[in-house]
Amino acid sequence: MPSGVFPSQSLRDLGLKETDLVKIWVIACFIMVSVLVTVFSLTVPVGAMYPALMFLFPQLYYIPILLISLWYPRYGLQCTILLVAAFLAITSYFYFTGTVLDPFIFGVNAAMYLWVVIATTQLAKEGGLLNVKYWNVFKNAEAGMFLIKDTNTKIVDANQKLGDILGYNPLELRGLPAGELWENPQDGVNVLQECDSKGPVFERRMRFLGKSGNIKTVLFSCKKTAEQSFIECTVFDITKIEQEETNLIEAKEQLQSLVNSSQDLIFMQDSSGRFLQFHWAKAEEFGIDPVNMIGKTLADFFPDIVAEAHSRRIREVFQNGETINYEFDVTLNGSERNFSTLLGPVLDRAGKTIGVIGTMRDVTDGLQQDLTYMQLERELDRWRNFINTAAHELRTPLQPILGYLHLILEEPSSYALDSETVKLLRLCLENVERERRVVDRMLELGIMDSCKINLNLTDFSLRQLISTVTRIGGYDLQAKIKCRMSPDLMICADRDRIYQILDGIISNAVRFSEPPRIVEVLYRDDEQYHYISIRDNGIGIAQESLNNIFEPFYLADSEKLAREYGRIGLGLSIAQKYVDMHKGKIIVESEPGIGSTFTVKLPKVVCDES
Repeated sequence: MPSGVFPSQSLRDLGLKETDLVKIWVIACFIMVSVLVTVFSLTVPVGAMYPALMFLFPQLYYIPILLISLWYPRYGLQCTILLVAAFLAITSYFYFTGTVLDPFIFGVNAAMYLWVVIATTQLAKEGGLLNVKYWNVFKNAEAGMFLIKDTNTKIVDANQKLGDILGYNPLELRGLPAGELWENPQDGVNVLQECDSKGPVFERRMRFLGKSGNIKTVLFSCKKTAEQSFIECTVFDITKIEQEETNLIEAKEQLQSLVNSSQDLIFMQDSSGRFLQFHWAKAEEFGIDPVNMIGKTLADFFPDIVAEAHSRRIREVFQNGETINYEFDVTLNGSERNFSTLLGPVLDRAGKTIGVIGTMRDVTDGLQQDLTYMQLERELDRWRNFINTAAHELRTPLQPILGYLHLILEEPSSYALDSETVKLLRLCLENVERERRVVDRMLELGIMDSCKINLNLTDFSLRQLISTVTRIGGYDLQAKIKCRMSPDLMICADRDRIYQILDGIISNAVRFSEPPRIVEVLYRDDEQYHYISIRDNGIGIAQESLNNIFEPFYLADSEKLAREYGRIGLGLSIAQKYVDMHKGKIIVESEPGIGSTFTVKLPKVVCDES
C-alpha cells in the first residue's frame, strides 16, 4: 500500500465500504464450508455415515446464495453460476471415480440453486428497501426515506418517518407515483431526472404535499443506487424551521419599521463612545447627517458638558452592566430642548458587556403638554368647586321661600288672601320648585364629579320600580305608560341609582311625546346583560345632536326647550354617569317627528369598583 493511503480510502476507490469486507468474508466462509462439507460427504463411504446427510449438505449452498442475492443482487446470478459449476465439478469428479451418486438429484439441486438466486434477486429489486440489506438503516432513520423505481418513477417502499411527515401509512405510499408527493409534480419530475442523469442531488429545499393537503417544506436529497435501478430519496422536515425563519424575518422587519417610524434617537456605542449605529428621524431638522455620525461621538453635535456627562454614564454601564436613565437640557438650533435618555448594556454569549444601546427622546413638547394638562385640571377643579358652591348658595335661600309658600297656601283664608293672590302665589311655588330641582341636579352632578360614590347592590323587582317611578313622578297621569315585562322579573343593581336613571329617561319621554302620549317600557336579555328600553312618540332628536345629548347642560334647541319644558340639560348626564357606575351603556335610537328609544344596557353581574 502506498504511503499516506489509508485502507478506508482504498476501499472507497474500489467502490466498497468497510462493511463490505465483513459481508464478503461471511459469504466466502459459507462457500468454503459448503464445498468442504460436500467433499467430506462424498469421500466417506455411504455405510460409514448417516445416509440422510447425503441429502442435507446440498442445502448449505442456499446460505451463500441468499446472502449474495440480498447484499449484492447485481452480481448474484454470476456468483451463483460459479458456485453451481464448482458443485457440479465436485460431484462429477466423485461420480466418475466410482462413488455411488444419483446424477438426477444433483442436477435438480443445481437447477434449484439457479432458481433461488433468480427469484431472490428479483425479490430484492421489486421489494426495494424492505429487504434485509436496508432494513436497519431504513427503519431507524431520523429522516423520511423512500425508494423509487427509475423506470416508472413509482415508490417501491417508504419508511414510517416519511409517513409521519406527510400523514400517510407507509403501505399507502407503495406504488404511488413519486410526483404526487410534490406540491408541484413537475418539480418532482425535474429533480428525479436530474438525479438520474447528472448524479446525486443534495439538500434541495422543496415543498411536499401531505395526505390532508397541508404543505410541508423539506430538504430533499436523492441518489441513484449503484447495484439496482432505483433512486434512494431522503427527506428532512424543515417546516417549523422555515416558519421560525419567516417569523424572525417578520420580527426584524417590524423592528426596523418601528425604528424607522420612531422619532427617538436610537443608537449603539462602543466603550469609547463612538457610534456603531445611529438613527434619528429628526436629525435633518437639527443639521445632523446620520450616516456621518457612524464612528463619531456625542461631542460632535452636542455641547462638551453634555457629551462628557453621557460618556461618564457609558462607563458606568460597562462597569456595572446596569440600565441607566437620565435627562439633560441642550440648545439645538437656538431652541431649548429636553431629552430623556435610556442606556442599557449589549452582552455577548458569555455575559460580558461589549457595547451600549440607548435611546434619546425629545420630551420638550411632552412637558409642555403636561403643563397644559395640569392647568386644565386646575380649571376643571375650579369649575367643579364653582358648581358646588353656586348650588349650595342657591339652595340656601330657596328653603325658607318654599316653606313659607307651602305654609301660606295650605290655609290662604287665614291670611285674608283673595283668589287672584292665591293663583299668583301658586305660580311662584311652581317656579321655586322647578328652581329647587335644578339646584338639586347641579349638586348631584357635582358630587358625582368630585366624590367617590359606592353602589348599594340589591335584588329588586324591575316592574315594581317602574311603577313607583311613574306614580311618584305623575307620569301615568300625563301619558299612557305601557310596561311590557313580567311582574316576577328581578335584577341586581343599585335600586336608587336605577330609579334616577329611569326617572330621567321616562320624564323626558313623557315631556317630549306628542298627544296622544304613549310611552312603552320593554325588556329583553341575553346571557350577560339586561336591556330596558323606553320608547316614546315624541319630537325625536336630530342625528347631529345624538352624540352630545349626554353632555352636561347640553340642549339641542336650548332656547326653545328650556322655555317650553323647563330643562337645563342635566338629566341624561346624571343617568349616563349612574349607568357607567354599573359598567353599562345607554343606547339611543331616534328619528325626528317619529320618536326616540333609549335602551339601558346593564350587566347581570355588577362589580362595584367605583
